[in-house]
Amino acid sequence: MTTRAMWSDLLQADERPWAAYGACRTADPDLFFPATEMEAAHALRICATCPVQEECLDYALMARERYGIWGGTTERERRRLLRRSA
Repeated sequence: MTTRAMWSDLLQADERPWAAYGACRTADPDLFFPATEMEAAHALRICATCPVQEECLDYALMARERYGIWGGTTERERRRLLRRSA
């Protein structure tokens, strides 16, 4: 399954209705799965304008999303948040 197809599935999932309002819904999904943190800058700028950023981050933390940009955070930032809450 391609990144674009997986992203489309995530955005249309019934359990994440907030995703339909995400600022990322029309962006290239590859932006949200960067190879380096430096490449994440564009995705993070999109997240900064997102009306459902908090819901996205809550989902990513709850689902333990290991890869990609979620809720305006990088993989490293989410790991740090999870360690703090443990």
